[in-house]
Amino acid sequence: MSYRIGTDIGGTFTDLVVSADGVLLGRYKSPTTPQHLATGVLDCLRLAAADIGAPLHELLANTEVLVHGSTVATNAVLEGKVAKCGVICTRGTRYTLWRGEGRRQRIFDFTAPPRAPLVRPHLCIELDERIDRHGQVLQPLDDEQVRAAFRQLRAQGCTAIAVCLLWSIHNPAHEQRVAELINEEWPTGTFSLSSMVQPVLREYTRMSCTVLNAMLKPVVARYLEDLERTLRDAGLAGQLLIVTSDGGVQPVAEIAARPVYMLFSGPATGPTAAKLTAAAEGREDCLLIDMGGTSFDVSTVIGGEVAVTRDGRITDHPTGVAAVQILTLGAGGGSIASVDAGGLLVVGPESAGAFPGPVCYGRGGRQPTVTDAYLALGYLSAERFLGGRMRLDECAAREAIATHIAAPLGIDVEAAALGICRVVNERMVNGILEMTVRRGIDPRQLVLVTGGGATCVAAVELARELGMRRILVPRTTSVLCAYGALNADLVWSSITSCPTRLRDFDYAGVNARLARLAEAGNAFLDGLKVPAAQRRLEVHGAARYPMQITEIDVPTAAVQLTPDHVAALAASFHDAHQARYAVAERESDVEFVMWRMVARGLTETTRQHEPKGQAGDAALGVTRFYDALAGAHREVPLVDADRLRPGDQLHGPALLVATDTTIVLPADTTLDVRGDGCLILELEEER
Repeated sequence: MSYRIGTDIGGTFTDLVVSADGVLLGRYKSPTTPQHLATGVLDCLRLAAADIGAPLHELLANTEVLVHGSTVATNAVLEGKVAKCGVICTRGTRYTLWRGEGRRQRIFDFTAPPRAPLVRPHLCIELDERIDRHGQVLQPLDDEQVRAAFRQLRAQGCTAIAVCLLWSIHNPAHEQRVAELINEEWPTGTFSLSSMVQPVLREYTRMSCTVLNAMLKPVVARYLEDLERTLRDAGLAGQLLIVTSDGGVQPVAEIAARPVYMLFSGPATGPTAAKLTAAAEGREDCLLIDMGGTSFDVSTVIGGEVAVTRDGRITDHPTGVAAVQILTLGAGGGSIASVDAGGLLVVGPESAGAFPGPVCYGRGGRQPTVTDAYLALGYLSAERFLGGRMRLDECAAREAIATHIAAPLGIDVEAAALGICRVVNERMVNGILEMTVRRGIDPRQLVLVTGGGATCVAAVELARELGMRRILVPRTTSVLCAYGALNADLVWSSITSCPTRLRDFDYAGVNARLARLAEAGNAFLDGLKVPAAQRRLEVHGAARYPMQITEIDVPTAAVQLTPDHVAALAASFHDAHQARYAVAERESDVEFVMWRMVARGLTETTRQHEPKGQAGDAALGVTRFYDALAGAHREVPLVDADRLRPGDQLHGPALLVATDTTIVLPADTTLDVRGDGCLILELEEER
């Protein structure tokens, strides 16, 4: 039997799913191990092997593909745990990162400190070389000057170097020569060329992306080497693939060379799984909310397409890398609650993480978290958490809430726990509004899809606040990103700059560049042995009206453009501009600035078998949870969500427990079970 495995490392739990012959076999969660992240993956693999009834080495020996998503690159940048980087640039550009897009993030706040650049100007060494915008050499490169610049950066402690020379997007010869000279002086060194990483117009974006790539190279390389070595030692015989920022997957070697494409890897595959869930219900538009132990992620799927941005940013530093549009908030189950100096209840963004974790985990946590509040209100089952493998300490949770929240505010524990829930819910609602209403999307027209182990506790309350009436809870809800990774396509993308206009289109120039990108994309798919029938090449043009400074990406299926294709691209741009800005000038000329090629190897969707069970198997007795509407605890049915059968229906209130998540079903909600086990929650219409 040949297995496929998807895994995702979160801040609190590591998730894993296994499939065989295109059918999902199981889903597994284990606490994340921050000291050695690969250990958490192995813990999940051992659970899977025991469930399947095979030794771990046998499971891995028969694994065809293991797909892995992680926030390692994201966390390295956020925590500043990256290589010290220097920049080699053209004379006159050393202050590019310093100036950025303006020294003040809030232009009317004159007291705010300026934003710190990725690299200070004293670590940006200028060269007396020059290539013009046509790619012609105006001033040759001086080899000795390059050697001197390199030695100066090394003397200042730089362990990575970013090379970003003017107009290398049209002629990379000078950057390539700099690379040769660095290799001569520093054969084992780490460096990145802008012409290889991100050959785009706009010097700030290109330099920012190249610097991030160089900074991340040593960190990501060490992590991937350790992960692969750990898995190979355990018996993995198949291919290890890594989730990229755009929701696709690539081999380890590709990511090691361009780790900046892994910056938003962690939650990037969640929307793919949400799209599959909504499509099974005949819906093309959905809103995904994913609440784990550390964070809360919001994303959308509109018209059957996952929302993607070309302006992926981290701590407001641009990358120019295509990334799934996801808003992440510090509002997870492990978010710490406290009372500030003004007597206000605050939740997050600080998290208890996997260790020590919430107080109720019994691992040394002392400050109350959202999970502790859920347990105190009866929204979690102390005996059945994580399938009974992890018993929660309700008394410790209540004591922590009483000491740190209830006593300072002069209220009882229930009121304090309820306050924690309401504060974190408000933060989550604001995040959802940011991704919907403030982008011109009415959430009431979307179906809500849940992801993450903690989401289903608050899902109904969030839907009610937003005016949404239908919630889809996939069977894989708590491991949604791992399941999305299992179904993610193989994706390679690159970009080229060839500015031209609709009325005087440079067919020869654009098509020559697209041909080179298509060749590179097909070489990527050749290396992965993707059959011709499963290949797709996509082209996206970045278009704008003359004198505009921002572009809109418009797609075309043509790899070589004809006048008809270009006319269709222009029409698509006018339509997109109308949809986004409520205005379009269809008689105006259109500028095409950059071109992005996407080479895609399609992956067959993993099927989910029908749940098994007999009538009455799901009933587990009764439990007590706090009914916010009634203002008191009440007894409600306790139901095993994993034993519900297609066609089963429940009316709230009830508490549903699965091996990896808990679902709170309030009194005004009904639940139906779909054929593949997906739970459909319907809220009553407001009176």
